[in-house]
Amino acid sequence: MYLQLIVFLLPFCLGQNWQKCSSFWPDKDVLAKYKKYLVPGQCRIFKDYPQTFKLAEKATTKVWVTYTQEWSRQPSKNKDAVKTILEESIEKTLVRYHKFDAKLPDEIVFILTTDVRGDETANTFYPAGMDPPKEKSPKKKAPQETPQKQTPCQIRLDKRWTTEATENEPRALQAISHEMYHCVQGLSGLGRYLDPSWIIEGSANFFSNLVFPASNIEWPDKKHSGISYIPSLPIYAHEDKEAYTASIFFQAQDERSDDKVEAALNRFVTSTPGGSKGLAERERLSTIAEFTDDFFLFAKKFAIQEIRDTDGQYIPIQEIKPTAATIKLDKAGTTGTTTLTTTPFTISVFKVEVDSGRTASIYSSANEKNQRLAYRQDGQQWTDMAADSTSGHSFEVPCGQPKTKQTYLILFISTANVKSDKVKVTVKTSKPRKCGARSGFIQYPFYNPKTGGGYCPKGSHSSRLAIWCCPDGTQLDESVATEISICCPTSKKECSKEIVPNHLRCANPDWRLFNKNNRQIACCPIGYYPTSLRYCVTDVAAWDKRYKQMIIRFHKAGRAVER
Repeated sequence: MYLQLIVFLLPFCLGQNWQKCSSFWPDKDVLAKYKKYLVPGQCRIFKDYPQTFKLAEKATTKVWVTYTQEWSRQPSKNKDAVKTILEESIEKTLVRYHKFDAKLPDEIVFILTTDVRGDETANTFYPAGMDPPKEKSPKKKAPQETPQKQTPCQIRLDKRWTTEATENEPRALQAISHEMYHCVQGLSGLGRYLDPSWIIEGSANFFSNLVFPASNIEWPDKKHSGISYIPSLPIYAHEDKEAYTASIFFQAQDERSDDKVEAALNRFVTSTPGGSKGLAERERLSTIAEFTDDFFLFAKKFAIQEIRDTDGQYIPIQEIKPTAATIKLDKAGTTGTTTLTTTPFTISVFKVEVDSGRTASIYSSANEKNQRLAYRQDGQQWTDMAADSTSGHSFEVPCGQPKTKQTYLILFISTANVKSDKVKVTVKTSKPRKCGARSGFIQYPFYNPKTGGGYCPKGSHSSRLAIWCCPDGTQLDESVATEISICCPTSKKECSKEIVPNHLRCANPDWRLFNKNNRQIACCPIGYYPTSLRYCVTDVAAWDKRYKQMIIRFHKAGRAVER
């Protein structure tokens, strides 16, 4: 979009005169009430400022940059670096924030200081957002007041930010954008100590990352931010430094950088009423209809470590260790139940075991308003769990070895306004089905780092034409090998019509099916992942994520459907 920059040609003496740093807030009430938040001492206006940015017909923001007497002693190279960083960050932030309708104050004042306050880089103070809204009397109609002029939003830049401007440019750029979003929040009334920290800091981290995705300072791991998001802690209870890690909740909603999604997230933030910290925030979130599905989406992506950053990379997320849950079977041994318990607004993962070689269905007693569940096997994507026995789909439990069990993971989240929440999960299974050689897609070979080549694991063998692995008792269907790689039972020479297009499956039911852009389909065993070179490996980092795992559901008619 077009951004019009208006540079005010002020008298030269303005840039040379020292004045109180608090002179931008001449109101005596503001000075008296918020003195501790304002920068003390004398300040001078930075060269080429103020600048006014016109984003739309009636949307302008005047930006001042000032510095303290102590900061004026910085070497010239530091001042030059600061000037460049500020110009780039301010302009790009204003343009990007305007795209999703974020409203900024009429004036923003940056103050460069040499202050050292722990590990703080910057701090934002906005008087307009400090006071709670006044309650209107229901008895008397309040007289119409003349709209008051907005006071400037102050962004105080500490010594650490100046250092980063010379040593860590991506981090310094994002820090400015982060603080500018605090001005957006302040204009809406957020910013007091009683307001939900996870929203204030999490959203500022997220929106600033949209502008400058290269620094990754918001990533919740030791290498980047130094702090991890805690899945066992309610999202609303992430306070202090942990509040910043809540940015991945917002990131999970907007992996494609959609302007409409970002505008909705901005409205969610700026419409947050003040004073809803702790249990008050739990109560508030429990009443927001859309939040249950939003938190469920976040939980599903978090639990399989697949939240993608704005720069396209997967954000490093710690693995959630599942809690074992016991299924109590009926006399027939085909239907079992288990009760799961979670703390609302946390991410809970459980594991259950199901007999191998059966067709199974799984459903829960979840209520539609505040509870959501999903299930999967290791290496698979989540499948949303049905809330009753009639709306679910059945699935094949891999054969495995005789009398063995397969492990399934269950994700359970709740957004209820209670201390803890429960749900009953039911698993129904058929009688054991016949396991043996069947038609299906080949397995990619395992990688041998010593030879740089591939090999087929025990119980399978390589085909004559290529190192594609077929289970013993099957062979590669050579009649269609130039188009598709399928294994047929040795009693059949051609079996592709049994598989394509409606019964996509692996030749071994214990393998997992992967699809790459609907052009390459192959299988890997549980715990293995396909690489770009068409090998199956255990290293998740080497997984070519263009290969999407396919979850096959079987309807009563028996037709396989790709998820």
